[in-house]
Amino acid sequence: MSGRDLGFFIAGLLVFFVFALAVQMRIMTGIVLKRAAKAKFEGLEEGPARFAVVAASREQALEGGDVAGDAAAWLASEYPRAIGHLRLARKASIMLGGLFLGVVAAWRFTGGAD
Repeated sequence: MSGRDLGFFIAGLLVFFVFALAVQMRIMTGIVLKRAAKAKFEGLEEGPARFAVVAASREQALEGGDVAGDAAAWLASEYPRAIGHLRLARKASIMLGGLFLGVVAAWRFTGGAD
């Protein structure tokens, strides 16, 4: 194994690790926000609670009077930092997935895996 291969291996490992952390943050924040919405709104089921979390994180305006819409508005007003973390995790997981593929492609096309 050459030094260049080792460098690409370490870069790929670091990018993949940060990607895994972003995915974990995305999942855990979504679960916590979904549970908070279900605790606040008694009649909220699993599917509408997930929809409320997604709508709150994407700043979509939902219909007023709808339980999911009310939950999304409540989540956005009560947990703005958690919603911000969810947005950051979404962007990071998308960018880091592409960056990982870029590291693998760069390794492959610069003479790796001879």
